[in-house]
Amino acid sequence: MNTTLKLTAQAKINLILDVIGKRADGYHEVEMIMQSIDLADELSFTKIDKGIEIEVDNPQVPTGPKNLVYKAAKLLFDEYGLTGGIKVGISKNIPVAAGLAGGSTNAAATLVAINRLWKLELTNDQLISLGAKLGADVPFCIVGGTVLATGTGTDLEPLEVNPELNLVLVKPPFPVSTAEIYQSLELDKISQHPNLDRMLTVLKEGDDLEIILATSNLLAQVTMERYRELKELQELLENAGAKKVLMSGSGPTMLGFTDDFDTARRIKIRLKKRLPEEFIIRTTKTTPHGIIIK
Repeated sequence: MNTTLKLTAQAKINLILDVIGKRADGYHEVEMIMQSIDLADELSFTKIDKGIEIEVDNPQVPTGPKNLVYKAAKLLFDEYGLTGGIKVGISKNIPVAAGLAGGSTNAAATLVAINRLWKLELTNDQLISLGAKLGADVPFCIVGGTVLATGTGTDLEPLEVNPELNLVLVKPPFPVSTAEIYQSLELDKISQHPNLDRMLTVLKEGDDLEIILATSNLLAQVTMERYRELKELQELLENAGAKKVLMSGSGPTMLGFTDDFDTARRIKIRLKKRLPEEFIIRTTKTTPHGIIIK
């Protein structure tokens, strides 16, 4: 009987996202504090005779070679000459195209699962190097927790902290092109950057309210200028009781941080009455875990 391995793959938010320059190769230099949240997809991996088969419960997600899970599996099969095949079942809880690293965390889970099922005994560093070939967020998703990311976002320094933050996230029903937002970024015209040093200090002190107040995202200046609906959503979250509202990544998901989980729940109920049903609203918490083998 074929063994099935089950994993949980957590979503990601940025507590700090700053862009500090653009390299000659076109990539941007960033400084970020990345954070896992307990909103997660459930994945199952089963060895089969041949091929890469993907089943997913969300029609928005491709099941062929365009899926990052497929790319991650193919990368390991090609790199290490693996025989046989893999069948992957994905139960999606992380909203798609939301700036929450849903595809990246699924790819990270795939690398971890195949490493385990085929007994490759790859180290975390080796998995991270492989993950970087698939996408900028994949290395973080392998590590999980609270991490300082620099360079192009793949130079990672795990932080020995465990913030306990509660939030409600809202994903509007329209996509935002990450490439377009970065291309529109005029760094010479930006006078105020996120305060990374302040965030590192309050993370070490463990003051959750100060951590919430220190959150900042440089890209919000660009995205919210282009998508006025996000400004309205920010005001709606603030008026509903959020302590601080932050855009996730390049958008469009907005994060409302709260004092406690009950407040997050109350805000969710309030927003469900106010917003069209196409808006996805979730309550969640930060977590020290990235990929969990069940």
